[in-house]
Amino acid sequence: MGNADFRAELNELRKALTTEPTAELLQQALDCCVNIAEQSLQEQRCCWQNASLAREAMGYARQLMEHKDMLSVVESSLDDMVEAIYEHPRLKLELMLCRLEVLQRLNKPQMELEADIAFYRSNIAAADSGKLEDIKQTTMLKHDPVEWTARWEEVIDEVDKIVDSRLEDHPRGMGFCHACWYERAAVLSEQFGIEWRSPARMNPRVLFD
Repeated sequence: MGNADFRAELNELRKALTTEPTAELLQQALDCCVNIAEQSLQEQRCCWQNASLAREAMGYARQLMEHKDMLSVVESSLDDMVEAIYEHPRLKLELMLCRLEVLQRLNKPQMELEADIAFYRSNIAAADSGKLEDIKQTTMLKHDPVEWTARWEEVIDEVDKIVDSRLEDHPRGMGFCHACWYERAAVLSEQFGIEWRSPARMNPRVLFD
């Protein structure tokens, strides 16, 4: 099933849930949110919508958590959604905290997730205090610490929507990331006053395709 099909299905499920919020329909809606987000990442299109999909998915997950037999399904879906979210550290933390609650109810190991939560809380606290130099990198590839700030998280979806529109006819193949980063940096600077260094600038010895 393609992205458009999942979106059409989700729209129908939203309508059905207004009158019949059953566990089955909630699970289907949760699955649709995750599938749309994952396909958007694969296709490199409309990824700016993933944050709103994640918030919607959490709403469905919260309702499903009232059904003990659905906890394992909810936990797996939340884990998938966490992996589909970038550029939104506070939202990602919220998703992880929701997943932690499910793991606690399932009496499953939580140490790895708790470590990730502590890491995100530390970096967010540093960003909120204006101490960008104290922000730790999440991977071997360096990212601009500005990506942890609240201001970044507030505007990045709008920025990427503009970038997506500008690159609508650009081939989504090798080298696309450079076009995307160039436009993103331009929009951030010109329209939002945020100076951002792309992964290419942060990692000058790394070749990106």
